[in-house]
Amino acid sequence: MTDDHSWVGPTAEVPRRWHRWVIPSVAALAVLALGGGAVAYWQLADRGDEDPGVTACRSAGFVVRAGEGEVAPDDEVQRVGELFQRSAHEDMRSAGVFAVGMVQRVQRAQDPRDAPEAVKLRQGNLAAAVPRLIAACAQHQVTVKG
Repeated sequence: MTDDHSWVGPTAEVPRRWHRWVIPSVAALAVLALGGGAVAYWQLADRGDEDPGVTACRSAGFVVRAGEGEVAPDDEVQRVGELFQRSAHEDMRSAGVFAVGMVQRVQRAQDPRDAPEAVKLRQGNLAAAVPRLIAACAQHQVTVKG
């Protein structure tokens, strides 16, 4: 028996070439995945004890859009309104409850029997509520994205 591997030919080099780029690539992807997972975990873990008002501010973009005439889903309005009501921050609670309440009133004011003056008054109140909400959220380092 001999150690002559001439019968194998050039295919014997393929595994070495394969190892040269596959193993480092897999290792790099694993490091990226673990790093990304750790960052995502820390971001979510930090929000676990977050004030409900801050959580509501992150979801309050529909208030800005409603001020521009877009209709917000009722379940989203209800959910965010409840979060604002549970906030420990008085300024955020007050501004958020008022703004969400105005969104509800404006959206319910689609009744053609309403006087045009009443509809304009509600829309004006919503227009005033939006900057107040944005300012209250900004005091707690949250940007309301419309």
